[in-house]
Amino acid sequence: MVSMNSNYEVAEIFENRDCATFTKQGMEGVERKKSTRPVSIMTLETRQYINDAKIRGLCYRKFTADLTLGCTELPPTGALMKSGDLVLGILPERKRCWPECILLERKLFCPLIEGVRYAWVESPGELCLGDSFTLLEVTAEPPSDIFD
Repeated sequence: MVSMNSNYEVAEIFENRDCATFTKQGMEGVERKKSTRPVSIMTLETRQYINDAKIRGLCYRKFTADLTLGCTELPPTGALMKSGDLVLGILPERKRCWPECILLERKLFCPLIEGVRYAWVESPGELCLGDSFTLLEVTAEPPSDIFD
């Protein structure tokens, strides 16, 4: 269960940026693979696991996160997280596995399954390293136009 008072500190921003601006479409200057997943988020624990892995999953090189948060568990689906003016909502979609991945073939653990979430931008804003998100609520619904 996630505490309503949870804070999630920004440990890393894509391409080692100090700060980033987020619009409704996601982080500025980042090419989206899917428009229905505007922001990708990873836990610091997942990032460290991937960096130290001896057996490398297929997505380890391919997947990049817009934000890495200093936590072991990300907020649940429907959670709204706020930092300054920026508000992100956690989408239900999770990271998917590729059938040809060695981890899946060998039935090995993949940290990306639980350590990655996608989010929509509820309210645009700026975010910098060391900023923290505060969990607002856990009942939010993504805007219907995100899936158009």
